[in-house]
Amino acid sequence: MSLRSHHRLALGGVTLLTAAGLGLAASQPLPGAPGGAKAASGGGRPNIVLIQTDDQTYKQLTWRVMPNTTRLLAQQGTRFTGYVTSTAQCCPSRASLLTGQYAHNHGVTSNNAGYPALVDKDNVLPVWLQRAGYRTIHVGKFLNGYERSAEPDSAVPPGWDQWDSVLGNTNYYGYDLFVNGTVEHHGTRRGDHITHVLNRDAVRLVEEYAPKGRPFYLQLDQRAPHAGRQPDPFGRCDQAPIPEPVDRKLFRDEGLPNPPSFNEENMSDKPSFLSGAPKVGPIERRKVRKHWRCALASLRGVDRGVGKLYDAVKDAGELRKTVFIFISDNGLFHGEHRLRHGKVLPYEEALRMPLLIKAPKRYRDGASRVRTVGRPVGNIDLAPTILDLTGTGPCSTPGHCRTMDGRSLMPLLRRSGGWQDGRGLLTEYRVGDAGRYATCEFAGIRTRDNLYVRHSRVVDPSTSQCIPADERERYNLKKDPFELRNQCFGGNSANCPVDAKQLDLEVRLSQLRNCAGIAGRDHHVGGHPFCE
Repeated sequence: MSLRSHHRLALGGVTLLTAAGLGLAASQPLPGAPGGAKAASGGGRPNIVLIQTDDQTYKQLTWRVMPNTTRLLAQQGTRFTGYVTSTAQCCPSRASLLTGQYAHNHGVTSNNAGYPALVDKDNVLPVWLQRAGYRTIHVGKFLNGYERSAEPDSAVPPGWDQWDSVLGNTNYYGYDLFVNGTVEHHGTRRGDHITHVLNRDAVRLVEEYAPKGRPFYLQLDQRAPHAGRQPDPFGRCDQAPIPEPVDRKLFRDEGLPNPPSFNEENMSDKPSFLSGAPKVGPIERRKVRKHWRCALASLRGVDRGVGKLYDAVKDAGELRKTVFIFISDNGLFHGEHRLRHGKVLPYEEALRMPLLIKAPKRYRDGASRVRTVGRPVGNIDLAPTILDLTGTGPCSTPGHCRTMDGRSLMPLLRRSGGWQDGRGLLTEYRVGDAGRYATCEFAGIRTRDNLYVRHSRVVDPSTSQCIPADERERYNLKKDPFELRNQCFGGNSANCPVDAKQLDLEVRLSQLRNCAGIAGRDHHVGGHPFCE
């Protein structure tokens, strides 16, 4: 039976027979499973405020660009410098956030697949929290393609008590906001800017629900700094990330980052589908520079929202009871490796993301604050972390549970040990017959010091169709952090190093690409190997 047929194995060790639509009663969780009573006993269950940006790169989270976020969350919380997204595209990344699973388990392997491909739509993080007594609030962008399976578009998906969401294309002006089943249209006035509206609604909902005894989970999914697909009515950022009018003059003279990978001099080490990419010329460079500047300016509005949300929680007297999480769904290329735009490809600019967590001391079991964590962690770890904090299990009903592939990050914040040394994380992507990003299917392992990727289907440039391939990449991230020297030169497997590390990466990748669950916490899912 396939892995997807078994994906609903309970953390407690029950396999649901999805083909027949039948389930067995759940047994007790294994030791170390999230959701135990201890998780919620340290000072009451916390509120959770999770803020997610769209296409923000690791380098864009700085003091100059986002002073409130840096001051309130980074300098008072924990910065994770080794945080990566398992699939560097919006919908798969967001599906991993809501399930704690890799794409091969939750089903959303690309934006093309989108929300309709999500397995068990009624068995996701907001459902689990709602069942545990949380008030669940969504504000902002939802998963790509939701409208293809919703009837009508304004229908509220499972798990959300409060639903203030936008669907479809990325418009900063002239969009519909769906509010608990009704449609609220916004036009092109200054106050209609999407970041302003989402910030306003998020703050209003905190003011409404924070003073009440019932804890809340607020997920604010910003549109910025994703590229807009419309003119900028108040500034210079047509067809780019559009900042709020008050921020339109910011970063107008900002230069592009200039890492050694920008307009990479020699691409002969790269796989065949990239090695012939032309350099970024003057016209394209101007376009990339415009996007970079507009993205930075658009993030200032997001940052203003972080400050206002923080103040709203503080004014409600809930600051000591609230955990803040700040993330981006995936990164974006700005000329690195001669890539003028886009994401998906498994390089650091697309994979490595900002992650900040500010958890009050009571939820760290009194441990002193950890300023920085460099261990490999991923977006599959966010749902287990939230369940750990809230004392909740990944079950919509008794016996109807997910086996999560991620781990709770709380041992790292509580300094309690129990974290696997040398952990490897899977990066994967799979699209159907036609590809947009040169590669159609790959699986890779990223450790603290290495990235190894196998591309099994690539785009035929003459037809734009996906064709079988065997192209490989391996980078030593410690010695070659900008990924300039593919150790499998030219993508050829015959050129990969013949050493113990290569064998180790090969074996671990073959396990990760089919893995499910965590050893010692979960029972085996249909005989598939555990994740790391």
